Amino acid sequence: MIYRFTSFFTMLCLSATLIGCSALFSEQEWSENYALMEGVQSTTPQAIDGKVSTIGEAVFPAEVAAMSPASEVIITLPEKKLIRRIVVHSDNLLEFDIHMDKGSLTSNRDWALVKEVKSVKSNPMQLSILAPFPTNRVRLRVLQTKDDALKAREFGSRNPGYRRMSNRRAAGKIREIELYGYKTAEQVAAEDASESREKELDDLLDLE
Repeated sequence: MIYRFTSFFTMLCLSATLIGCSALFSEQEWSENYALMEGVQSTTPQAIDGKVSTIGEAVFPAEVAAMSPASEVIITLPEKKLIRRIVVHSDNLLEFDIHMDKGSLTSNRDWALVKEVKSVKSNPMQLSILAPFPTNRVRLRVLQTKDDALKAREFGSRNPGYRRMSNRRAAGKIREIELYGYKTAEQVAAEDASESREKELDDLLDLE
């Protein structure tokens, strides 16, 4: 009798543990695309217009005096968000990295590197982000493109005396950048309640 009770209790605990683990590791739902929120700004407006058919160029920062600076796209949100996923649509990126502004009180741009992509394998690119801090500024910095070699040849042909230094970079061509976090429990509950009400209304209409 004691053996049966012990076995039953053990199975009950195991089941509860498995259910708990399943709930813990179940896939969370993604939020809306923060880049399409009202009030969002971008140095490349086409990157946040919600249309992958439009193409914008990443901007070369004017204040950088380097021989071959990296072009970049900076997206500014109206409020800080905890970003967990970034989707980049681009036809010519080969290498880039992602920075987020930590919001230091002593610096206007306290950029922290959160993702490096050394070799682009697909388009669009789905990037998981593990930054532990919320941010309202995201920067994509273009390090290499498919058009760099052509850009360097064109520069070398126009400036024969600088052939050894003709490592000019082409601007990144960006179709869209999407930013996501996780839905809160309140958002999920509100959506479930809305779907339930819609189903009830549909059922009533079907009865009529």
